[in-house]
Amino acid sequence: MKTFEFTQVDVFTSQKLEGNPLAVFHSGEGMTSEQMMAIAREMSLSETTFLFPPTLKADAKVRIFTVREELPFAGHPTLGTAFVVAQSHPKQAEIRLEMKVGVIPVKVEKRADGTYFEMRQKDPVFGATYTDSAALAKALGLAVSDLDSRYTPQVVSTGVAFLIVPLRSAHSLERLAPDFKLLGAELQKLNVHNAYFVVTGEGEIETRMFGANFEDPATGSAAGCAAAYLVRYKHRSPDALFTMHQGRFVSRPSVIYAAASLTGDNVTNVRVGGYVVEVLQGRLQL
Repeated sequence: MKTFEFTQVDVFTSQKLEGNPLAVFHSGEGMTSEQMMAIAREMSLSETTFLFPPTLKADAKVRIFTVREELPFAGHPTLGTAFVVAQSHPKQAEIRLEMKVGVIPVKVEKRADGTYFEMRQKDPVFGATYTDSAALAKALGLAVSDLDSRYTPQVVSTGVAFLIVPLRSAHSLERLAPDFKLLGAELQKLNVHNAYFVVTGEGEIETRMFGANFEDPATGSAAGCAAAYLVRYKHRSPDALFTMHQGRFVSRPSVIYAAASLTGDNVTNVRVGGYVVEVLQGRLQL
């Protein structure tokens, strides 16, 4: 019987039992992909990560699993894993994580209210737009008037693709009641699995993320895509810091900070950050 140690953290929060939880296994060496998938199902979190010795210029190699599949990249697992790796590199101001999308640098900053982590995501790829407002509104349990007609929903990816959907008001966001079968069918037309909803107000931004049959409490990869989208379409100035609130509808309030630069017509330098807190240490025996 082998024992595997793990740390569980809450990401995008400075308060325990809020944010998005993540289990980080300190070593995945000796595990098969099937075992890692089974462990992710056992942990029953949105993602679980496993650490390995790096093969590139990085501090650790990371594999990310949901309960259904392995991911090439994801936001809150990146920051949460960086928190665990940073514990064995206490003097480093940057942690470099090797993932399937390449090496992701994560800045580490000690602050009075906790430890803040900021990743730089891959430059965004802007994909298909979605123009069937009636079908989308029906799938979401909303009226067409709840969609922000100033913007066209569009697929954006910085490693994982999301349909970015601007809504008119916080009331529209609160009333979201997806028919997951209908929403899944619409997303399938665009070859994406997840949709990220943003309220395009002038102040702090309220968001929600829905997948095939769930709502995520905090989605860093989607926040980066949303920041890139809003900068590209001039809703916010380049390099302005977005404060995004997510998770209150699933009782896991989270705060995500994001920014993106604009070089000519190209959105670059997408940054996503937040706080991470440790919740528990554990051992799993196989």
